[in-house]
Formats: sequence, structure tokens, C-alpha cells
Amino acid sequence: MYGHCTYTRRAMETALHPRTANRKNDRLELRISQEQRRILAEAAATSGMSVSAFVLSHATDAARDLLADRTSFVLPPERWNTFVTMLDRDPRPMPGLAAFLARRSVLDE
Repeated sequence: MYGHCTYTRRAMETALHPRTANRKNDRLELRISQEQRRILAEAAATSGMSVSAFVLSHATDAARDLLADRTSFVLPPERWNTFVTMLDRDPRPMPGLAAFLARRSVLDE
């Protein structure tokens, strides 16, 4: 005979993953249109998530992707070696760039 007891299952989950470790103390509030709310609610329901969980999950993923594009990049091993070799080369003169950088900027005024 098989079955499960909700109370026992929750008690075990709580013991294994105490809520205090994942407690969220900060809050983010958004002003959105009714149409945006409807779309988010529909997408969240389709995903089987609350609107808050859906928005937090997708916003966090988007933020990580955006930051990853600006902080790291990945190359296959054979291209990595070429990249490192290029970094190790002596700099080549670029007179046009030097002249451009020597000009006064609107920020200098």
C-alpha cells in the first residue's frame, strides 16, 4: 500500500530546506498597465507559477544574461589560444587613433 501524508512531506521538506535560509527581506514594486498585468498573469498561469515568481524568475534570468554579455565571453579552446596570442603581441602603432585621442573633447570644455 502506497500513499503520502501532506503533513509528513511538508515537515520533511522544512527540515531539509529551512525557510530562514531563503527568507526574502527586500521588496520591489512596479507600476504596470492593465494589459501588462494581463499578459504577465496569463504567462505565469501557463508556466504554473505565481505572477511574482514568474516576474522574478524571468527578470533575474534577463539580468544575468545582460551582465554576462558584458563581463565574460566564452571561446572554444582552439580560438582561445589564438586570442591569448593576440593579447600577448606588442601593440602596433595607430597614428590615426593617437591623433583622434589628442584632440580636445566637448567634455574638456
